[in-house]
Amino acid sequence: MEIHRFELNRDLARLENHLRACYDESHRMTSWLPQRLNDLLFRIDPQHSCRPDFIPSRDYIFICEENNNIRACILPDNDAIYVSIRRGFDYLFPEILTYAQTHCRALFHPDKNGQILFLVVTHDSLTARTAELARRGYVKQAEQDYDNFILPMKFSGEITLPPGFHLVYGESIPNEYAKSAACNLGFHPENEDCSHYQVNMYGYRGRKDATMYSDSFECLVTASDGDICSYSFCYVDKLSSTAFIEPVSTRQKYRRMGIGSAMMAGIALRCRDLGIEKCYVNSYDWRRKFYNAAGFTTEDSIGFWTRPLP
Repeated sequence: MEIHRFELNRDLARLENHLRACYDESHRMTSWLPQRLNDLLFRIDPQHSCRPDFIPSRDYIFICEENNNIRACILPDNDAIYVSIRRGFDYLFPEILTYAQTHCRALFHPDKNGQILFLVVTHDSLTARTAELARRGYVKQAEQDYDNFILPMKFSGEITLPPGFHLVYGESIPNEYAKSAACNLGFHPENEDCSHYQVNMYGYRGRKDATMYSDSFECLVTASDGDICSYSFCYVDKLSSTAFIEPVSTRQKYRRMGIGSAMMAGIALRCRDLGIEKCYVNSYDWRRKFYNAAGFTTEDSIGFWTRPLP
């Protein structure tokens, strides 16, 4: 078995196919979807590229293959790592975890003693992996993520908005700066009153290089004066018949009005028109209730396992 560093031009299509194959084995997102890989490479990396401490995620993607067939991969998830393994090759997890502990250290910031808190993210349903992590002294944190999904073909919800608000899709709003700003303000409401607020457009524009961008779309809610209240982007992969929704953002002054739920309904309806079988979104804390209320079903939970490493 050979483990080597990911190279974009050589490995992107192969790694996407690996992730699709992992999904097709169970039709559950116990692995990353290829859309999430695209989001990492073409939105998140460019978004953070202007930071002085920027570490390119692609430098810490590792592929494990045998006879030119990808069996597993290591995927960086901000300050964490995730391992995607094909069915029948779970026995590789201990070896890959050891490799990650050695070669992915740069993703983690050491404390004053040079020690790092190594973080591994894995689905709770993958019990062989969680048992190995516990055996090695990893401790599961109290917080957790959830994979939530909706079946667009069976979606029968209606789009209900307060008077004066409208659901629109991105092609009807050509102003990319306004859309990106609305998305960022949803995550950073403290910037609403900052006259000097500037939007970093690298991530917004970099996303256009994603391999599945052409079938993907934006869904938004606007007010009567044209102000963008809520923003979302949906990566569509017709080969796996899945959609991955990221990011989802509602500006603070427009919350608790049903706007976000209406936007999620708009995504489901458009995915149904595209013939998509499942829409996925990751959620945590109060967001789980929001997505469930919007018609999404919790499929699996994701644990965060940590261990100090010298």
